Amino acid sequence: MMEVTMITKKWIRKLAAIVGMLALIAPIVIPAESANAGTPWRSSLYPSDWTPGYKDAQGRILQDFAYAGYWRGEKSIPATPPGATYNVVTQYGADPSGAADSTNAIQNAINAAGAAGGGIVYLPAGTYRVKPQGTNTSALWINQNNVVLRGTGKTSTFIYNDSTSMRTKSVIRMAPISSADWFTPTNTSTSIRSDVPPLAMTIPVNSVTGYNVNEFIIVHSDCTAEFIAEHGMTGKWDASLKGPTFYRKITAINATANTLTIDIPIRYDLKTRDNARVYKIGEPISEAGIEALSIGMRQHTGTGWGDLDFNTPGTGAYDVHASKAILISNARNSWVDNVNSYKPGSNSGDYHLLSHGIAVYQSRTVTVQNTHFQKPQYRGEGGNGYMYLAQGSDNLVQNAAATNGRHNFTFQYMWSSGNVIHNSTSNTPRLASDFHMHLSMANLFDNMTMNGDFIQAVYRPYGTIEHGWTTTQSVIWNTNGIAYAPGQSSIVTSKQFGQGYVIGTRGAANGVTYTVPGSDGSAPQDLVEGIGTGADLSPQSLYLDQKAKRDSRLNASTTIPAQIEAENYSAMNGIQLETTSDTGGGLNAGWIDAEDWMDYNVNVPAAGTYTVQYRVASPSTSGQIQLKSGDTVLDTTAVPNTGGWQSWETLTSSVNLNAGQTTLRVFASGSGFNLNWINFGGSTPPPPPPPTNLLTNPGFETGDLTGWTEWHSGALAQKVDTDSPLSGSFKLTHWASTSYKQLTGQAKTVPNGLYSVSVWVRSGGGQNVLQLYAKNYGAAELDAVMGSGPITTYTKYTIDNINVTTGQIEIGIWNDANANNWAVFDDFELVKK
Repeated sequence: MMEVTMITKKWIRKLAAIVGMLALIAPIVIPAESANAGTPWRSSLYPSDWTPGYKDAQGRILQDFAYAGYWRGEKSIPATPPGATYNVVTQYGADPSGAADSTNAIQNAINAAGAAGGGIVYLPAGTYRVKPQGTNTSALWINQNNVVLRGTGKTSTFIYNDSTSMRTKSVIRMAPISSADWFTPTNTSTSIRSDVPPLAMTIPVNSVTGYNVNEFIIVHSDCTAEFIAEHGMTGKWDASLKGPTFYRKITAINATANTLTIDIPIRYDLKTRDNARVYKIGEPISEAGIEALSIGMRQHTGTGWGDLDFNTPGTGAYDVHASKAILISNARNSWVDNVNSYKPGSNSGDYHLLSHGIAVYQSRTVTVQNTHFQKPQYRGEGGNGYMYLAQGSDNLVQNAAATNGRHNFTFQYMWSSGNVIHNSTSNTPRLASDFHMHLSMANLFDNMTMNGDFIQAVYRPYGTIEHGWTTTQSVIWNTNGIAYAPGQSSIVTSKQFGQGYVIGTRGAANGVTYTVPGSDGSAPQDLVEGIGTGADLSPQSLYLDQKAKRDSRLNASTTIPAQIEAENYSAMNGIQLETTSDTGGGLNAGWIDAEDWMDYNVNVPAAGTYTVQYRVASPSTSGQIQLKSGDTVLDTTAVPNTGGWQSWETLTSSVNLNAGQTTLRVFASGSGFNLNWINFGGSTPPPPPPPTNLLTNPGFETGDLTGWTEWHSGALAQKVDTDSPLSGSFKLTHWASTSYKQLTGQAKTVPNGLYSVSVWVRSGGGQNVLQLYAKNYGAAELDAVMGSGPITTYTKYTIDNINVTTGQIEIGIWNDANANNWAVFDDFELVKK
């Protein structure tokens, strides 16, 4: 934060919105538009040293889309999935000629692979006739983990759907057997106890009981009347829209603070006002795939194809309404690769599909790539003819194409966030590729090629429950326009709720529509940069560059001693970045609230005590920094009032670190400060570990004389008891009511060398002889004499520099005492020097 009064993030965002609206009074400045052709440029929101959380003075921010796709982009789709191969022709009798129906044969192979824990269901080259059987909602159903349906290629393996009675049905469905619906909890939810802002990765809850690391959870708040009013949709939206919803994995749990750390940032505000909460759902399908084939659907020969005929029984539109080539529902870490649609030979019209292409519904981290879906027969209202429907979170569509749909690419619903459509092409749809309905949040169109299409992110006054605001915080990056859609002069129209971003357009069709009056519900108007100069935008792809930066952060490690810039974290929660006025310039971390944090991967070359310095600025004394390793707090440092948000001071402390690779967390245990860097100085080696005590049962903590031997003359005068030991629970006592001679000793086999033996003693005095001895080590007996006087407090007696030359030694106590003389002993020690 710069030098302003200390305020919360919520009010910072409101202030940013006000600043944005006031900016409408002045001429709009679009920095890159005035650049000369061929001049490289960067977005003002994406400097070369960008890290997640960077924001400008108006609070505008590009979210991190690097988590999209299979395994959050951290793994490649497996070329050789585990399990056996199930040949649908040779093993299950499928007909590759297309003459006979192969539905049951292929489904039997899918079921066999699923029952075995996974495998490849292989479709040799040919055409396979399928259709939904009985009341089934799909022709083929992948319903077990690790099952991959694989053909020989898009031009050689064809799945032909031979039914036109396909209302809401799919050719191929990927979904679990049991429900994994995002709004059907399987446990009692735990409430979120304070509002959670965008970018947060730590969720404060009332209780973490019943939750475990690596479990998946839903983080959700309701579409309440207050939420609806906040978005200007009173009387138009209702609770059935559910509200912001994020499917996340727990990566850490703090049982003391009652917080859950998650694997992907939250994309939008979650408010306690809206019953924000966390809960579990059923287990989705995972590690499932569809590969190397094409799907075609028999043309419906009936009539009735008007826009509203989808609701009229007996019409063709009714029969095919909302049918899909592929439905992926309640999945994670799964994929579709090298799959196209095709025109079956039976179709007289140029149709590949009946309605939709592929829908990814309530799923996360799914990749769809190298695909082309096109030419549906029905493109009417009610949701028909969409080629790619994004209805989940953090999924990736890349290297895809869509042709002649109603909407070729579309995002829908409040649980659709963090999705990326990258390097894909849209050809001549009936209507725009769009953010379609009900406030999808922070999605990315990246390097789209638009041929007779445009991207639309606007208020839509349509639908039974009005679509209304369709998106917020979404990014449209470097769009390539081949040709405008009929009647259009823009390749992008963006008037998002709150804030949206259009960064770079290029090609023959490069116009952008975005200006709004200050009174418009979408004000402040979206940030638009680089109209017509996207060819010179750096980087060309936001998704690929963010992914490369994230990969670098995850793999990078700093060897200390070193100075680490605050923005070079590997992960963070709640942090935002800004330009610093501190010496050296660059960025500082700000907007730091209590329980925000930053992680840094470090290599500690040697264990020791290291100096640690924090470069901080704060207008108050509320800040406090904890340096943590896992759940262990290594250091706590209070942040003083330095005089302002950009008045910098260096705080110095020290911390004990173990050698090796580790992740250190800078944790804000108090709020209200900025951080520019952390510096780790040289180490002081730790003291050597204490020597190993070679004796057995040296403190008698077994409760007996295990390991010890004795000799006595007269009464037996030794016992192990619990009366006032030096440490632990037991000690050795010598006493008898008559005179006695008592020896208690222990013989050990040891390597030759110098040794020391010691014992702690109290005594009432009066003994003739009381001494610690060492003998049978290769020289004359050595003694530490305690004498006949009383020893009122535990005193240590030691025999040092015992030179063992025979590989053995005996140590012990010799006590020649009179009646009622007592002495007690504890914590014997024999150590090699």
